[in-house]
Amino acid sequence: MNGPGRRAVIWVQGCSLGCAGCWNMESHSGVGGHAVDVRVLVDWVRALWLANVISGLTLSGGEPMEQAAGLAAFLEAMHNSVPELSIGLFSGYAAPELAQGRFRASSSLPVAERAELWQRIRGYLDFAVLGRYNHQQPSRRPMVSSRNQRLVLLSDRYTEADFTPQCFEVTIGAEGLTHITGFPVLQ
Repeated sequence: MNGPGRRAVIWVQGCSLGCAGCWNMESHSGVGGHAVDVRVLVDWVRALWLANVISGLTLSGGEPMEQAAGLAAFLEAMHNSVPELSIGLFSGYAAPELAQGRFRASSSLPVAERAELWQRIRGYLDFAVLGRYNHQQPSRRPMVSSRNQRLVLLSDRYTEADFTPQCFEVTIGAEGLTHITGFPVLQ
């Protein structure tokens, strides 16, 4: 559901886009969640990879690109630790916005530097789902929940056929139901 194979997912905190009908509103505030050192995340993902628990990692949110500098540092460290790991990204920003550096970053970087950050990040990704969620344009295509969004293949690791039809995932912890993620069921 978050990409091909068995994947770890990291949800970042903070999103200024405010897409109506977003399923993960609790991740929009810039406060909340908790800071995690890049090395701790790399070690966690590497341990999952070495235990053959995952084949990939997906970054979601909130809005990952609003933490672009930290994201770039994490992806570089992740690539150096496990270069074979598949990496995907969900962003509400469209490809032209990212390429032109027209996204909100947590630091006050100039637009040109934000565009360079996107190019660095893009170089570590195998795929990205880009574009704001629009609840008035439901989609049945794999990985995208509204018709205006795009699944962009950024490496030769996958073809569109590798992405499964829409589904949802229920996570049940020791305390009971903890989280439901995935795509809405269309009537």
